[in-house]
Amino acid sequence: MAKRRKEKEEEYKFKIPEFDEKEFVRKERRNAKVTFISFIFGVFIAIVSQVLWAGMSPSYRWPLIFLLGLSMMSILKYILIKLNIDTSDFGRKEWIGTFFTYFFTWLVALIILVNPPFYDGSAPVADLALIPEMQEPGGNVTIAAYIADNAGIKSINLSIKEPNGKMVYPDYRQDRNVFVWVYENDNNLTGNFTVTLSVEDINGYKVETNKTFRYSKNVIRLLYPENGTKVNYGTPIRFYFDNGISSEGIFTYYEVNGITVNLTKSGEFYESSPMYYGWRAGENNSIRVFAKVRHCFYDKCINNTVADSSYYIFPAEDDPSIGTRESPESNAKLPQPHPVSMIPGFGSLLTIIAIITIALFMRRRK
Repeated sequence: MAKRRKEKEEEYKFKIPEFDEKEFVRKERRNAKVTFISFIFGVFIAIVSQVLWAGMSPSYRWPLIFLLGLSMMSILKYILIKLNIDTSDFGRKEWIGTFFTYFFTWLVALIILVNPPFYDGSAPVADLALIPEMQEPGGNVTIAAYIADNAGIKSINLSIKEPNGKMVYPDYRQDRNVFVWVYENDNNLTGNFTVTLSVEDINGYKVETNKTFRYSKNVIRLLYPENGTKVNYGTPIRFYFDNGISSEGIFTYYEVNGITVNLTKSGEFYESSPMYYGWRAGENNSIRVFAKVRHCFYDKCINNTVADSSYYIFPAEDDPSIGTRESPESNAKLPQPHPVSMIPGFGSLLTIIAIITIALFMRRRK
């Protein structure tokens, strides 16, 4: 019985198959040709895609180009057959690898070709802000702009048209992508001022932006009581601030005898009273009113102040309660710096798809 089992084991003895060197070399050369053709075809379709991409509307060009890239996979198979490359022994894994080589080559080449220095199809970004949008005579207006371009900026020109028709061309200072101009209004003109910003990149693409700011003596004004009125501990002091100063909020306060006191918003006006530090009982109290404004370009913020061009005098009663309380907390909120938030575009989505495809393909090969 043991002898018969031994004879059976000898019948099924494993034999190493003969190595066909010629067949191995033939397949390796064939595979190298397929990889090379897939690579060249991917680059060629990327060049064609870039030409088509440049002539399409930005709203739909990425989806259409993506479909074009996918559809060319079937053409690649036809090209291999026409070039008499034997793919008769190609299985599913071999075709997936071939299509992957083409697709990834196409995607990488296309992303390179649709970005500088090979292509620039967009005008510069020019985000213009006026700080403030309304100012009192005696104050300045800060004009700030966030300017960027993916190829490079060639020229930046800013002009200000005064109410009398005169054109002013101020100089700017630069902090990375933020450019700042300051208009002083030395002649204390009132009325509307038109700002025109023109930016051109190195490829000739231009963008022009227009905005208007205003100088007026009524941007800040006293509502109650009349200037010169004698006040007591609880007399409400109310001021009006024009809503056009800034669409991003204002921080209001006043200075009384050199001490800063915050104003509190109450309905359509801002108010305070002589109860706060800085007011002096039995004396004439000098007041000047201010509004802080701010605009932020991501992590860079620009500040300015609107100062009332009028001064106010309020004689106070001889009351020991006057000037005994701390300034109230302000309920105003100004813009705060924030990091740049990037939203992935369709091109980034394609890259993510390609990376996932690589991972899946490498996993299947293990």
